[in-house]
Amino acid sequence: MRVKLPGRPFSLALRLTFFISLSTILAFFAFTWFMLHSVEKHFAEQDINDLQQISTAMHRILQSPADPDEKKISKIKESIASYRNVAVLLLDARGEVLFSTAQGAALRPAVNTAAFSTHSRARDVFLWTVDDSTRQSHSGAEMKSDTYRIIASSGTATLQGKAQNYVMLIGLSINFHLHYLDALKKNLIAIAVVISLLIILIIRIAVRQGHLPLRNVSNAIKNITSENLDARLEPSRVPVELEQLVISFNHMIEKIEDVFTRQANFSADIAHEIRTPITNLVTQTEIALSQNRTPKELEDILYSSLEEYNRMTRMVSDMLFLAQADNNQLIPDRVMFDLSAEVIKVFDFFEAWAEERHITLTFHGMPCLIEGDPQMFRRAINNLLSNALRYTPEGKTVTVSIAERENDFELMIANPGKPVPQEHLPRLFDRFYRVDPSRQRKGEGSGIGLAIVKSIVTAHHGKVRVESDAQSTRFILSVPKRVTQH
Repeated sequence: MRVKLPGRPFSLALRLTFFISLSTILAFFAFTWFMLHSVEKHFAEQDINDLQQISTAMHRILQSPADPDEKKISKIKESIASYRNVAVLLLDARGEVLFSTAQGAALRPAVNTAAFSTHSRARDVFLWTVDDSTRQSHSGAEMKSDTYRIIASSGTATLQGKAQNYVMLIGLSINFHLHYLDALKKNLIAIAVVISLLIILIIRIAVRQGHLPLRNVSNAIKNITSENLDARLEPSRVPVELEQLVISFNHMIEKIEDVFTRQANFSADIAHEIRTPITNLVTQTEIALSQNRTPKELEDILYSSLEEYNRMTRMVSDMLFLAQADNNQLIPDRVMFDLSAEVIKVFDFFEAWAEERHITLTFHGMPCLIEGDPQMFRRAINNLLSNALRYTPEGKTVTVSIAERENDFELMIANPGKPVPQEHLPRLFDRFYRVDPSRQRKGEGSGIGLAIVKSIVTAHHGKVRVESDAQSTRFILSVPKRVTQH
């Protein structure tokens, strides 16, 4: 039976490569973002600090009462001379320009914004972008712009010979920082792409090398055929992750080898068992044809041949029965019947044979209803009782008993006689297995009676075991209880 699985997933190598590469690339891009953010934050803090220093110095210069306007302007120029790309715009209360640097006019539109008053009172820093048509590109398609960080403030100072309110805007061009950040971002992205490709390649190689033990195990499994089922994989030579897989595979191979061995032995035993009666029939027929026989002698020969044919028929029937059991085609009927009544029926069948050998048949038990196939159980009891009678000395007693357990009924058939060695007990239910090979083909046993018993009990979800000691040999059948007897 083929187990249906969902659609084939992606290969382990591809999945490992994808997830490891994705994790590494995401981590690298996170580092890149953090680096860009850190540089940008550093530039902003530096610019804000510079603007605050310039603003403080400007206010101190403007609010100095001892200096005339010219000296104040001179000091302002000197204070901003050490800074690069600084724009200053000084306005009076009416909005007229008191002082402006070359780039100061670019800051004038910021005064008219809605949020300017708030920025001025708080003296915080805000961004202002100015479009510059003079910096148009040669293609004319792109308009360049300047971006400033501006700090706006107000105060009162003596200017133009009188005390008056003023508004001061100080802007610091950050175009250089923006260009640097843009170039840094492009370089980092390019580096990230290259490194990502290298990461994918390296991880792919690493994953492939990591799967090398798995491929070695797969190749070793491919080399195992029906001719070398004795081969085993060495668990100690594979990674820990594959150790349990190798152990499980070795157990599977052991079971397959055992099945192959049993099947081969079974086939050989079948050929051997069938060849013997066929040889007897051929020899007997040749002898009968080689000499003149009376009708009575020919009749005796035919009866003898008929016995061999009947024996072969029973053997073939038993083998077909076992084949059905092996293929899970042995489906018993499910009817309620009395197990003790089936034992009595088998007793009646063997009564004459037991009397002939001076063997007593004894039954201890009570009526017990079970669910199953009565004909199969009768066959199993027949085989066990036949086996018991065959190995019971004359004048002894074969005992059959039924006992009720918690979850099942136990049927036990015990016969006195020579005990079976303990090493043979686990194999008594194997096909064509005999404790004493010298007994082979002596009597009417085919060698598969106990195997049939095991198949019948297993088909009814029961168990069968054998015990042997100096007192007796006991075959015990455990049958699941279906109806509790009151």
